[in-house]
Amino acid sequence: MGKHDRMDTFGVTQIDQAAYDKKLAYVLKNCKCKDCPTYVPGDANAGYCFPLIGTSAKIQKEKDCICKTCSIFKEYELNHSFYCTRCSQVCQMSKSEGPAAHGN
Repeated sequence: MGKHDRMDTFGVTQIDQAAYDKKLAYVLKNCKCKDCPTYVPGDANAGYCFPLIGTSAKIQKEKDCICKTCSIFKEYELNHSFYCTRCSQVCQMSKSEGPAAHGN
């Protein structure tokens, strides 16, 4: 296991609102979402891998995914793709691992 919890790779369940906001700002500043072929210009969001961002309101079709080339993806040891249409790392991990992901 890497430096991050399997489910909460960003560590947001253990931080206060100020720390969450700081980490969110860092992710938004450093993510590559807006450079992705799938991204739709004008979409309000980016940093879709981050918990509670949600999926895109504008993307209707997945094209190519550049998540694996993103520094955030590497730094936080993420392992999914198309966060913009499929939901955050936590959400996709939960869906792929089911109850086992929650320690049940």
